[in-house]
Amino acid sequence: MRPTVRQIAQQANVSAATVSRVLNDYPYVDEATRTSVMRTAEALGYPPKAAARPAPAAKTILLLARTDDVLREAEIFASSGIEGSIHRAAQPILEGHGFTVRLQRTRMDPHEAEIYADDPSVNGLIFMGGIVNRELIAALQRVRLPFVVAGAHVNPLQVNCVIADYLEGMAHIVEHLLATGRRRIALINGPCTTTSSEEKEKGFRLALAQRGISDAPGTINCGDFEAGSGYQITQQLLAQRADVEAIAYASDSMAIGGISALRESGRRVPDDVAVTGFYDYDFARFTDPPLTTARVDFQAMGAIAARRLWMLMNEPDGQAWTIVTPCPLVVRASSSLNGHSTN
Repeated sequence: MRPTVRQIAQQANVSAATVSRVLNDYPYVDEATRTSVMRTAEALGYPPKAAARPAPAAKTILLLARTDDVLREAEIFASSGIEGSIHRAAQPILEGHGFTVRLQRTRMDPHEAEIYADDPSVNGLIFMGGIVNRELIAALQRVRLPFVVAGAHVNPLQVNCVIADYLEGMAHIVEHLLATGRRRIALINGPCTTTSSEEKEKGFRLALAQRGISDAPGTINCGDFEAGSGYQITQQLLAQRADVEAIAYASDSMAIGGISALRESGRRVPDDVAVTGFYDYDFARFTDPPLTTARVDFQAMGAIAARRLWMLMNEPDGQAWTIVTPCPLVVRASSSLNGHSTN
């Protein structure tokens, strides 16, 4: 009886999917691993002719950190946020290299690593979004399946990731607000579970500290990136800090809700309270007043993630790259003392 793929994998200390790729002469396997697997297979008596089957079609899974439901392609194309933008940029690059792109949702369960690794048609992964389970990432490292995280870091794990410079973007926002004479500045942040929110809070605190200003109690609050959250938390903030002069929101959507709450309270934007958002979504130019924000280029992140993933599969270098894209400040009327916009 000839040995099974799993027996070879156990002996060679690799995943079953890696053994399958080697035996099928698939190209995206480093030479050291290929040699180890072939020697193990030969030692166990695996017949060489059994490895002469054609290689499976290459596929890349783009994983969305939401649910375990299968993601409908129309949902992604309709999305104007991070996932849709990353997908639209990554797909043509990967398809240009001969890959088929498959969209899938994930619960970020660590056990999923073995599922992906055991599927020989899966050659690489791109995680899209700001929430990534470190246990799942560690499991993927153990099974040696190439992947890139787009939209988050996974510190302290050393992984290939593409992330916007959220810290610097928020620092620029606070510096701008300080330059307009505002001193009592609040942050209404996104979920504390996201790395983007962590970086924005660091940038907020850093910019204030560099000017010798301490953030007062109650000036940092967390929401969920949506307009309703911005509205509700702004109401709570105004009840606690009626003297607030400026509010930095973690997303443009939150800022829209915040502007509504400010107006209901009788405060004018920007005369009484300056408002800023984050991401520079398309609608930010058309709010009333137009929204000052930090621009995040998700399409650039997607393109970079796709190119880096191709490198990991085609020319593995054993390095963990952290690629940071800039978040330039776009000044519009919502924070300006004279209503002037730069964009």
